Amino acid sequence: MKLKSRHCLCAALLLGSLFVATGRAQYLEAVIPVGLQPRDVLWNPTSNKVYTTNNGSGSVTVIDGASNEVTATVTVAGDPAFLCWNSVANKVYLLAYDPDWLYVIDGVGDTLIRKVRMRGAPVEMAYNALMNKLYVICADDDMVRVYDGSADTLVAEVWFGQNTPRTLLWHPVSNRVFIAAYGNSDSVFVVDCATDLVVSRLQAGRLPYAWSWNPLGNLVYVGSKWVVTVLTADGDSVVATIPGCGRVPQSACHVPYPNKLYVGDFYDEGVALIDCLTQSVYDTLLSGQQINDILCDTLHGKVYVVGTWDVYIFDARTDTLVKSIHAANGYEKLAWNSTNSRVYVADDVANAVYVIRDTTTGVAEDRSISMRYLRVAPTTTRGWLDVRGSGPSVLLDALGRRVASLSPGRNDLRGFGTGVYFLYEQEGGRECARKVILTR
Repeated sequence: MKLKSRHCLCAALLLGSLFVATGRAQYLEAVIPVGLQPRDVLWNPTSNKVYTTNNGSGSVTVIDGASNEVTATVTVAGDPAFLCWNSVANKVYLLAYDPDWLYVIDGVGDTLIRKVRMRGAPVEMAYNALMNKLYVICADDDMVRVYDGSADTLVAEVWFGQNTPRTLLWHPVSNRVFIAAYGNSDSVFVVDCATDLVVSRLQAGRLPYAWSWNPLGNLVYVGSKWVVTVLTADGDSVVATIPGCGRVPQSACHVPYPNKLYVGDFYDEGVALIDCLTQSVYDTLLSGQQINDILCDTLHGKVYVVGTWDVYIFDARTDTLVKSIHAANGYEKLAWNSTNSRVYVADDVANAVYVIRDTTTGVAEDRSISMRYLRVAPTTTRGWLDVRGSGPSVLLDALGRRVASLSPGRNDLRGFGTGVYFLYEQEGGRECARKVILTR
């Protein structure tokens, strides 16, 4: 079974103001070639950069979050797999295996500043921003190793006996790390980050794996075989056990509209929707699909789900499908750039990162559009524009940046400012553009 790292926690974004724009659509803005078999993708909000691990070519690709340009490639040894960001020191951690290494990349200069020899098959990590610590699961050694975030030196080892840790989540309110472990009796271990000692052990079903934190109820959710277990924030007790959540939940994401959980199954069971007030499943989406990853854009009220063939975008308030975007076969991870309203999808088959843009915020330059057939006579309108072409039409501003996608027929432009625009459309099998003057 192929399992992947899951880091759905972003406390600052989830707890911030929740603004839902009334915008229109999302579209595939760019396809960025990277190395072979990109596996993980990470956004660094301080430097506005995107990182992807290229498992098949031993490298990390760095992408500018504003321009979508590749700015650096960091070469490493072994098979790079998982990424984690140190928000205090603006460093990016990279786990690689065969051989096992922990690499440290400077978030400003994108240079390799340190590598730490690991042992015991490191499989996942989580960063504690309150104490500037990094927690790394070493599955073969049945332990979690703790590193100081300043010098990146080993400060503690937490051992779990004959239980093999697999995934983990840091809870910022209780300052504890929740660790899912497999053994004779699969369990969740809770570690106090002040002492790095195990303070509790709870039962959470078979093969616990997918984690999510609910900041509205201050509860922790872990998905395991067929069920999701709800835990208190301090990890002292089990609140509820929710059945009907898929054979092997691999991804879970809290959606604050108003308070629910999306749980994705790895074995074609789709996405189970959990009401976090009643702690029960109320619907299932994408049945028959293998779900690879889920994230919530809390600024625009959208949920992105990576399925078997497509990226599906849902309205977070109504759970209705807004759009599906097909790229290629084989997706790995998602990352959200809240500054530029972009979602990044790592595709390990196409060896590329797909950039999905939300058009509700800002504008994006579209360099692919040609103005070879520009009609000289402009169209002047007070707000309504008739699109005569039968194919896709795009409205650009005076600088050539996309501001809207239009449909054949009459389109309402009353929400746009007055000025000069250009309409790009296909008419009679030929690309053409015409000037549009919007007045009041």
